Amino acid sequence: MKKFEFSLWNYMAADKYYAAAQNLADEWRELGITLGFSPYFEEGNEKSRAFLRQLIGACEKCGMELIVFDKRVFWTNYVSAGEEAYRAAVKNALKDFGKSDAVRGFYVGDEPPKEDFAAMGEALRIYKSVTDKVGFVNFSRNDAIDRAFQTPLEHAKALKAFAKNGLDYMANDRYSQLHAKEYEAGFLEAGIDKYFRDLNFFKGVALECGLPYITSLAAVGHWMFRTPTEDDVRWQIHTAFAHGAEGIQWFFIHQHRLADDYYTYPVDLYGKKNEVFGYIARQTRLFKDKVLNELDGYAFSRVWHIGKNYGNTPLLGEKDAKYFVRSDHGMNGILTEFSGKYGEKYLVVNADQKYPELFWIRDEEQNEYHVWLPPGGAHIVRDLKK
Repeated sequence: MKKFEFSLWNYMAADKYYAAAQNLADEWRELGITLGFSPYFEEGNEKSRAFLRQLIGACEKCGMELIVFDKRVFWTNYVSAGEEAYRAAVKNALKDFGKSDAVRGFYVGDEPPKEDFAAMGEALRIYKSVTDKVGFVNFSRNDAIDRAFQTPLEHAKALKAFAKNGLDYMANDRYSQLHAKEYEAGFLEAGIDKYFRDLNFFKGVALECGLPYITSLAAVGHWMFRTPTEDDVRWQIHTAFAHGAEGIQWFFIHQHRLADDYYTYPVDLYGKKNEVFGYIARQTRLFKDKVLNELDGYAFSRVWHIGKNYGNTPLLGEKDAKYFVRSDHGMNGILTEFSGKYGEKYLVVNADQKYPELFWIRDEEQNEYHVWLPPGGAHIVRDLKK
């Protein structure tokens, strides 16, 4: 398959990182990051300018690309400064940080409500009139956005219109899959349902626009969202991939401020790594070795749920695919079809967040085998005719 991106969010000021720029690039490499995301730069801060240039150099040396967070390029600068001043600011940012091939692009905007689509889209259009580098924008769905657009169809139309400004990726975030507890009846299940709903929605729009799809996954406990366990990390990676994601961004890795509502950062203000850092590093490497390598040359085609369906994903029927999959103890699962030059391959994922499960896999000739999968575990179906 096409190169799968591993990225992250970054909210630090570029002059506040606790160590040298090379150390930040090394942390990204340990996590398996392929597309870094820089700390932010504000014009006039020469320490930040120097750090970002050093970071770009470190990424060049290790063959990593990155998105630069330069506040001159952020869409709100267009709103406050106007078109000509914004275009000049973008050119200055490109002059400062855009010359290296390691810089894939710049961060333009995040989570626009309906009323900001036009202005953020115009900022992206201006940015893309100056450079062919990526202009990164992230979208979201929440209750307020759903009310504003009234229907998913209207939301999708707005996203497709936005994409015409030169969008390079369809990207979204969703963390309700890690609701910490049953704060009210149905809260945990509703959070999981919204997660899969968003995966299906944004992947669908991405396919219609011909864009790669990237989704943000939770790496830090905050608000009503729990700190991820290793099972949660595995579950998020494999379920997102099973629904067609072509990249993931971790929200987020480095603590950037003292806060009461965010906790257990993978890397804290003092440079200390917690266990989630190790979970991400290990599960990313396993995912690359066990899944991505085996699906090289294949692309997402279709997905079904097993046992219980979430996010309006179709339930797997006996005749829907070349394989029928059932769980032995009633746990939920996912079957995904990938297409390539030599036909189809199938991926089974244990969609339960807490418990391992035994999955039975049967082909069209009634040959059958079984496999135990941990919570969120993934297995590429064997060809039983060989």
